[in-house]
Amino acid sequence: MATLAAPAFAQAPWPNRPVRILVGFPAGGTTDILGRLAAQILQESLGQPFVVENRPGAGSNIAAQAVLRSPADGYTLLLGSPGTNAINPHLYANAGFDPLKDFLPIGQIAEVPNLIAAHPGVGARDAAALIALAKQRTLSYGETSIGGSTHLAAELFRLMGGFEATHVSYRGSAPMMTDLLPGRIDFGCDNLPSIMPHIRSGALVAIGVTSAERWPANPEIPAIAETLPGYEVTAWFGLVAPRGTPPEIIARTNAALRAGLEKPEIVSRMAELGARPLPGTPEVYQARNEREFVRLGDLIRRVGIRAE
Repeated sequence: MATLAAPAFAQAPWPNRPVRILVGFPAGGTTDILGRLAAQILQESLGQPFVVENRPGAGSNIAAQAVLRSPADGYTLLLGSPGTNAINPHLYANAGFDPLKDFLPIGQIAEVPNLIAAHPGVGARDAAALIALAKQRTLSYGETSIGGSTHLAAELFRLMGGFEATHVSYRGSAPMMTDLLPGRIDFGCDNLPSIMPHIRSGALVAIGVTSAERWPANPEIPAIAETLPGYEVTAWFGLVAPRGTPPEIIARTNAALRAGLEKPEIVSRMAELGARPLPGTPEVYQARNEREFVRLGDLIRRVGIRAE
């Protein structure tokens, strides 16, 4: 009797079950909020749940390593940040991954500037005045994460401004504000959405945004680059997948993400957060990662920053 061949079953198209997006920071911060916006966009477009999982720790290294240990099948993605994309391999003795080799870029989500702000008692109202004061007497400054974009933004300001200052590191925005608001430190650098309420209330003075130009949502605040040409340290966020993820999954995710980021309601929500949507191709995202990997790595070496 002839043996009947087993029927061939076509593989169900991706995605046919929930997709995880790992975020390397606690819930409620900018990275988490942007991850949830991306999840919303993809869920509405692709018809499956996209679930954010917060895996904080070691500057997002824990989340990145967890994604790399997952199958490259499109069901576990990483919310990429400056730490995972460019900073951590220079900062940690063993970050556990190479962002340019171990991950495939899907697409950028948004860019967020930082803001350097001073206590009103310092007496400086702009970058030039703060630099002049710092050359006359030793000022103190804070940032919200060792080796993070706020730390690098503050250090580049100091280096390009040509002054020395007393550095105080904090674990997050809230601890830094407990010292900056009463004037126990002179100035600090934080993510723009986090610090703007204190600027609006008059509790702090906006010295300048860390983007290359004035930020569209807050055009009244000068860019540090107006005083120090070439200055720029922002935070950029996007989705990446483990290397080996099928190209058709990358392409489909990118198309859905780009279309969603162009919707008026998403653009409006981004503006509320102080962020700018960055719809674009995987190639554009990778080019930025490569450029910043070199530039920020050089800055980390110049300053001598190491994570403990």
